[in-house]
Amino acid sequence: MAAAQGPRSWPGTLELLARDRDDLVEDFLHRLRELGHYDDGVIPADDLRQTAVETFDLLTRRIAGLPVPAHLRGLSTRLGVRRARQGVARDDLLEAVRMDFRVLWAGLVRAGGDDSAPVLVLHVEEVLEAVEQFISDVQAAFLEERTVLERDSRAAAAQAFARLLSAGEHTSEVAGEVASVLGLPLDGVVEVTFVVTPPEGERPIDTRALSRGGCLTWEFNDGVALVREPGRTRPPALSQDVVGARVHDTRGLAEVPAAIEAARVLARYARPGEAPVTPEDVWPALARDRVEALVPGFGRRAVERVEALDPDARARLLETLAHYTTTGSVKATAASLYCHRNTVVNRLQHFREVSGLDLTIPAQAALALVLFADRAPTPHRRATNTASTVGRQAAR
Repeated sequence: MAAAQGPRSWPGTLELLARDRDDLVEDFLHRLRELGHYDDGVIPADDLRQTAVETFDLLTRRIAGLPVPAHLRGLSTRLGVRRARQGVARDDLLEAVRMDFRVLWAGLVRAGGDDSAPVLVLHVEEVLEAVEQFISDVQAAFLEERTVLERDSRAAAAQAFARLLSAGEHTSEVAGEVASVLGLPLDGVVEVTFVVTPPEGERPIDTRALSRGGCLTWEFNDGVALVREPGRTRPPALSQDVVGARVHDTRGLAEVPAAIEAARVLARYARPGEAPVTPEDVWPALARDRVEALVPGFGRRAVERVEALDPDARARLLETLAHYTTTGSVKATAASLYCHRNTVVNRLQHFREVSGLDLTIPAQAALALVLFADRAPTPHRRATNTASTVGRQAAR
């Protein structure tokens, strides 16, 4: 951030500070590396960076008196809980969060410009109050969660799970070391479910209840991962309005991190009110999006021809596509659509003429399923870098 020429007003200083948030993040991470507290790799680098983004977004808003977006509320609690589960020492955590004031103050000096000291001194209490409240909330959440972990013997499992999720290329080796601690089979089959964080105002996910039910849980920025061994524990009791995804056939503990990441992607294609989706449910939409990202315009002509039809005709053809590719039977399709079999035959012929794809040929039917998949992924939340909107969900 280039220093401003001459003193800048307090609102102008805060606006520039928020706009140049990335400088604060880099300064914080540099100071954190010099401390060396998190060099053991238990906390992934993207976790540290993401939480620094969130923290400075939150603190900048609080100092400026701006409303706090829903995804930033409770950040201090999530941070304290997560660091307790990751086994971070209390003193290391507090030293890290206390650096927030030094980083913010250095940023304010740069943003305020020459002779900014009088303006900054007038507002130093506002900065201190915001940071001290954040530190206090983080510490309270950390101590409360650590007490819970120690009381119910989840600390070792939580720290082992953190090691597994951050093991990277050493996943197989770490899986062998933590299997007994986690109480999961090293080479057996486990089930992985990912539940998306509910919108504000809806009932939150009760991770502690799920843990007591036998599920191994881990909270991410966008939801909660649940891991269990079928046959030993019951399926998690989830409310009907949850949005999520499930990967059933995870072979061995070493596959769990990849299965969780897969479930997080699959959950973006889930719809409210339906059971957690599986790869079998959403593979056409997933394949469509991955292929389109690799090959721009893939299948465009066939899609455009169908989209050019009038809405009623298009809806009838796509309805027939969905039912026919489920069974491959004209008779069963006619029965499910409550129409004559000749109507189904005519629609298949019409679809072939319009799209160029013959649904009676398996390879072409599979291509049609991909091109005309009726699911769209929900967008990922992205961090913003403006003075008026400061935020994204994460945990340090």
